[in-house]
Amino acid sequence: MATDPALAAFLALDDQVVAAYADARAEALGLALPPETRAGVVDNLALLRRQAATFMAGAGLDGAASPEPFQP
Repeated sequence: MATDPALAAFLALDDQVVAAYADARAEALGLALPPETRAGVVDNLALLRRQAATFMAGAGLDGAASPEPFQP
């Protein structure tokens, strides 16, 4: 099952580049990350990325297998 290109790009990030992603995304959206909150934002994004990847794999949405369609 295909995922959204933006989600696929986010899931493909390594934890080391999440900070650069956060900065680029904030700039693209016209937002400023206050220096005192930036570390927390980066940590939360890294955790969200790992959780989303785990969910996608557990749900069979990671491309490894095609999910079976629901049949009532």
